[in-house]
Amino acid sequence: MNELRINHLTAAVEQKTVIKDLNLIIKSGEIHTVMGPNGSGKSSLALTITGHPSYKTTPQSQIKLNSRNILPLSPENRARIGLFLAFQQPITVPGVSFINFLRFAKYSHNKTTNQTPPLKDFLWELKSCAKKLNISEGFLYRYLNENLSGGEKKKMECLQALVLKPKFAIFDEIDTGLDIDALKIVAGVINELAKNGTGVILITHYQRILKYLHSDKIHILVNGRIVKTGNSDLAFALEKTGYSVFAK
Repeated sequence: MNELRINHLTAAVEQKTVIKDLNLIIKSGEIHTVMGPNGSGKSSLALTITGHPSYKTTPQSQIKLNSRNILPLSPENRARIGLFLAFQQPITVPGVSFINFLRFAKYSHNKTTNQTPPLKDFLWELKSCAKKLNISEGFLYRYLNENLSGGEKKKMECLQALVLKPKFAIFDEIDTGLDIDALKIVAGVINELAKNGTGVILITHYQRILKYLHSDKIHILVNGRIVKTGNSDLAFALEKTGYSVFAK
């Protein structure tokens, strides 16, 4: 059982405090949904957890993966020990094929052997996972995110998570730009990851994706603070009330 424990996290970017004394515990197989208005700090939380260098934390801040404090670690080393972030706006990387990128990400930290598994074994796994997301095989041979729609990029982010099998995965507005069929597929993948032991932080504005996955907890983030935590009923209630009821 893995645990991601966030204690008294306060973070600032460009001298503006965006996360304020935030506490959160996510365990293996749990799905925690973070909701909030624009500018509430949702993406800042994701970037702080995964180590973006622009986000500076205070001395009392702690982020622990199991017993290990990960705040001193680089983004690369946080990824190596099991953190994954699906970006809100995935970037295109010309000249880097998706296959090579993902194969390197999966095996570069393998300390038990100097050899990576045969390419054919990796391709078999990759193609099997791509089928679950209804991703065309041709997309796998393109440069990373080249000539893909916004929704297709989001599905490729989910494909990375399926192949990498992280301890904890953060999905930052993964539902943006998805049609209803793609939304159901992506939700199914997130459910599968959780079922297989990945702890999930799902960041979203809307409750529609929650119709297709089981979220253990809903957290409302306003002005960098978690102002309320509840079950899925809380998310659906927001459709009627909006976030203004939490404004201070």
